[in-house]
Amino acid sequence: MTIQEPKVVRVDSKRNQRTLAQQVDVAGFGFWSSQDVVYSFRPAESNSGIRFFRADLPSSQPIPARVEYRIEKPRQTSLVADGAQVDMVEHVLAALRAARVDNCNVVVTAPEAPGLDGSSVVFLNALLDAGTVEQECAKVTLQVVAPGSIPGLGGAPGAQIEIAPDEEGETYYEYNLVYDVPGAIPNQSASFVFSRSPRDFAREIAPCRTFLTLSEANELRKLGICRRVTEKDALVFDNGAPIDNPLRFDNECARHKLLDMIGDFALAPVDWIGRFKATKTGHQQNANAVRYLLNQVDWR
Repeated sequence: MTIQEPKVVRVDSKRNQRTLAQQVDVAGFGFWSSQDVVYSFRPAESNSGIRFFRADLPSSQPIPARVEYRIEKPRQTSLVADGAQVDMVEHVLAALRAARVDNCNVVVTAPEAPGLDGSSVVFLNALLDAGTVEQECAKVTLQVVAPGSIPGLGGAPGAQIEIAPDEEGETYYEYNLVYDVPGAIPNQSASFVFSRSPRDFAREIAPCRTFLTLSEANELRKLGICRRVTEKDALVFDNGAPIDNPLRFDNECARHKLLDMIGDFALAPVDWIGRFKATKTGHQQNANAVRYLLNQVDWR
């Protein structure tokens, strides 16, 4: 059976680029590494994009938040440039995208981003409080013009990302969470129209926390990972419900996967127009989709 492949084209921009109006800092500890870290978000010039700077490695080069700098690391989005690395940046990138911050220098004091409460809401609220300013250059925009499924995604059986044009010129994200382990985490879905207010995103998507099963958590602890993380910091599921941590939404897990998807799609320095529907995907599959779509465009 032939699978139709989607197509995107570059179109006239709907808006100009933006950067922060002022610096804002967020501090915490990395879930994986347990290291204390400060993330300092600072204004940046037009067309510079999102770049990470390792303050603890003064001679290192900036690390662009672009898919070509992504490396594969389990359960997170990590970037590396000239030996300097930043980890667990998907929640940061989702917050920057939701706040409409296109150009930002993110100065960090350790490799891994603060885990905070396992969501993106602290980052996003800090960025919204800092405010943004419009810049002179237009934001590059890619629009879906032909529907289909992204080929060669890899991942779990049944993983797919379907893409289609949106007749209203909107950006629509949907995630379908399907766990293949009986009694682990209930199957669920979530969606969001990205042209809605950043404050809507801050209420409905950004507060949704990372999650895993109790058996997955126990395996990580055996490896000496996540030593400072408790059931209060992330949703740890046992018998279909989180341990000692009430859900913020009935479909919080699917909403969090949607948050991750938006952060991963921010590894393209563009605005997207279209409908993006993912099922059973993770960070690697999201990045593969971004690469596939960017490769369709002539960037000369």
